[in-house]
Amino acid sequence: MTGPRRARRARFGTRATLVGVAVGALAALTAVPAAAHVLIEMVDPHGDGTSTLTFTFDHGCDGEPTDALRLTLPEGVEALAAGQPDGWVSDVSDDAVVWTGEPVPDGERAAFTLDVRVTGAVGQAFVFPAVQECPSGASYAWTDTDPSGARPAPTFVATAASLAPAVSSGPAVDGSPTRTGPLLAALALGAVAVGGAGGWAAQRHARRT
Repeated sequence: MTGPRRARRARFGTRATLVGVAVGALAALTAVPAAAHVLIEMVDPHGDGTSTLTFTFDHGCDGEPTDALRLTLPEGVEALAAGQPDGWVSDVSDDAVVWTGEPVPDGERAAFTLDVRVTGAVGQAFVFPAVQECPSGASYAWTDTDPSGARPAPTFVATAASLAPAVSSGPAVDGSPTRTGPLLAALALGAVAVGGAGGWAAQRHARRT
């Protein structure tokens, strides 16, 4: 085999190897579920300081269905009401929300809505540690606060539209008597001074007449 032909075959073999590696990598990526964890899919502001958060998942516990979802509410988030999908019930407390119901098969998408009032700053991240439970007692805890962690918690970043407006109490009014007392005393002293001056002027006028 001549040198040029040998070189062409070597280059062809290298390209074939690279293509094979790329195809294998693509297959590995597509094998990962599109939503491999519980996440906040949508934040829908209502325009009155409240928003609806939609939590979703489409997997179970190693093939098992899911029959419960538990969320811990971060500071600054007040739960107002939780949606109840068919066959499910919700329980809302000051710091948590729990949904339980008919098992959702592994691989089937489920969505849960939560109406909230959020107070904080624009750009602030609100993290909702979540636990997905299955009938056998198995569970997945999605609680990593780092989005790049192995089990990232559902998170959203606040915008002006999703935050409750700041409440303005107006200028502070000091009702302390220590501030009004000296003022009243000064007014009283002024009245006495005016009265005294008036009496002196009257006596002087009487002497002249």
